[in-house]
Amino acid sequence: MDAIATIKKHQSVRKFTGESISQEQLTQIEDAIIRTSSTCFFQLITTIEVSDKAKLQQIAALSGHQEHIAACSHFLFFCLDVTKLQHIGAMPKTLPFRVLFSGITDAGLYCQNALTAAESLGLGGVVISAFRVQIAKIAELLELPQGCAPLVGLCLGVPDPKFLEGQKPRLPRSWLIMKEHYQDPFDAAELKQYDEEMQRYYESRVYNQRSDNWTNSARNLGKDYAVKAPSLIAFFNAQGFIFE
Repeated sequence: MDAIATIKKHQSVRKFTGESISQEQLTQIEDAIIRTSSTCFFQLITTIEVSDKAKLQQIAALSGHQEHIAACSHFLFFCLDVTKLQHIGAMPKTLPFRVLFSGITDAGLYCQNALTAAESLGLGGVVISAFRVQIAKIAELLELPQGCAPLVGLCLGVPDPKFLEGQKPRLPRSWLIMKEHYQDPFDAAELKQYDEEMQRYYESRVYNQRSDNWTNSARNLGKDYAVKAPSLIAFFNAQGFIFE
């Protein structure tokens, strides 16, 4: 499948057959990761692949007991890693903030390339961020040294065809793509139509069927279970990330 067709067919997959990703498939995914663009060619991202079932169960528990993590073939952590730069004397004691900004950018690129590569091979997956609530315990599990911290997670496996759903509807194109300059796209009538479309989608799903819409789910952003900034800042400081 060509790249555009693969991207346009994307849907998050949370149900897997239990089959393992083959070494040949994993190598192709790794190749896509390695060739991903890197800010200023710092190569700040280290990818850690986890396939040990006991570790996957621990990651699942630390990520809010997400059963698809325990059931996946491989879980990939994309980590900001300045240790290589420290070894060659390229990192000052107090790090420029651009290091964090670049790391977050690059981790997203690495993760998306890995997922697109996997989907092109007939595999599936879902991006995971809930591990951040227990990020210090995740770092301990992965034996991360100072100067290394997980930013993004990716759950990969062989999709169970019984649970493949229709694609989740997106906001109107004019809300997401703008020409030349920003233009406020908000339109109450369009939002109502989109929420109704999302409601039909959620109610028709086989897996995790629920009565919901985009507006209601988006309002979860401020819920108490969201990871708080001070705990993340404390973790990054403990890992040696002191930014100026």
